[in-house]
Amino acid sequence: MKALVLEAFNKLVYKDFPDPVVANDEVLVKVEAVGICGSDVYGMDGSTGRRIPPIVMGHEAAGTITSPGSDVKVWKMGDRVTFDSTIYRLDDWYTRKGLYNLSDQRQVLGVSPGEYRRHGAFAE
Repeated sequence: MKALVLEAFNKLVYKDFPDPVVANDEVLVKVEAVGICGSDVYGMDGSTGRRIPPIVMGHEAAGTITSPGSDVKVWKMGDRVTFDSTIYRLDDWYTRKGLYNLSDQRQVLGVSPGEYRRHGAFAE
């Protein structure tokens, strides 16, 4: 697939990038629209420390599901979606209280702070 990759701070390159692998409890979305968040701008210049290159940024997107994982029951191929870019464990104390944004193990698409790397939506 093609993606806009932050290869170094202030250096975005549009290039071929490996296709994502869909886990059993995930869906693959063909991105049809993506927004540029202020955090992407600060991530590009390195001022936040939350985008360590190389990374495909972008966490505000919408598109169509092209591949649902085997455990996905509610969503199906062809569904048009937008999504919360926060990934969190369902058994986390904060998540069970509806405070998933406080989860100690949450991750965000398009972010790579050092503890994890989750490529985002500036891609096909």
